[in-house]
This record gives sequence, structure tokens and C-alpha cells, in this order.
Amino acid sequence: MSFGRRNFRSVDSSSPLSLAGWLFADLALLLFIITIAVAADFPPVDAEAAEETTASPSPTPSPTPEPSPTVEPGVQSEPHVFYVDSDGAGLIDGDSGAEKALVADLEDDFAALVAEGYTVGFALTFGGAVEPGVGGAMAEAANEVMVAAFPELFGDAPTRHFWTSSGKEDIDVGTLQIELFLLVV
Repeated sequence: MSFGRRNFRSVDSSSPLSLAGWLFADLALLLFIITIAVAADFPPVDAEAAEETTASPSPTPSPTPEPSPTVEPGVQSEPHVFYVDSDGAGLIDGDSGAEKALVADLEDDFAALVAEGYTVGFALTFGGAVEPGVGGAMAEAANEVMVAAFPELFGDAPTRHFWTSSGKEDIDVGTLQIELFLLVV
């Protein structure tokens, strides 16, 4: 058996392989320092105080009245949906006849909601039109009219106006789809 000289491959000190070892060592040292710092923030445990608190009996609590179950406040998940054929151009122009017609079409339904104690959490109104700008403007005008005409129902509830394409389902040009999300009573 001969003991000859072995050929070792030298590793360049700037190679990624040698840098990986130093990086690992640095990270391990950093984690150790963080662990020491976090452990130093905790107060020392006082064994005598712990024994005293467990040894003393606690006073018997007096019975407290149970609150009666109440309904969690929130908004109903399903909206009350109303379809109203309106004079869309008249609503956009602020025509009082178009506004009165809208209020008259909604009066019975909205009065029933008020009589049952409901208030609106938020309202979405979709204006049926061929073009988005006209439908959105019609829905915005309708929201303003409804909030002004039915303050006991709407209060300070937010309203949003949208356009919906006419010619689908129950939506014609000038049709308003009003979705009221009511507060839970």
C-alpha cells in the first residue's frame, strides 16, 4: 500500500459554492442573535408570585343578567327588485312630470316597506338604454328622485347607478331596475 500524494481540487474563494457556506453561517448567526434578543424581552418568571396567585381562592361571581338575543345588524343578502318603465329622457332633463310618474309608480311598494319598518342599506339602480352614458345618467337621476321622495326609506343610504343593455330580459329603453338591499330589522 503506497501513500502517495492525493490530488485535491482547490475551490476558488469567489466561487458561488464557497460563498454559499459563508452565507449559511451568517444566516445561522443572525437567527441566533434574533432569538437571544427576543428572549431578553420577556420578563422573568417570579415563582413566588405564581404560587400566591394559585393559592388564593377567587371570589364567587355574582350572577349577571343574560342579554336577550338580538338580531345581528346587517344587510339582507337578497335585494328587493323593482322594474319601472320611465321616461328616461325626462328624468335626465329633470322634467317634473317624469319625476312625479316615477314616484307614483314606486309609492305603494316603498310605503309598504316603510310600514314594515325597513330602511335601505344601499341601492343599485340600472338604467336600460342602448348606450352606457344614457343608462347611467337615467339611473343617477332616478336615484336622486327616489332619495328625495322617500327619505324615511333611504335615509343616508348610499346609492349607485349603472347602465344595463336594453333588449334583454325585462329591460327596455327607459326601464329602471331598482335593487334595494334592506337593513335587517
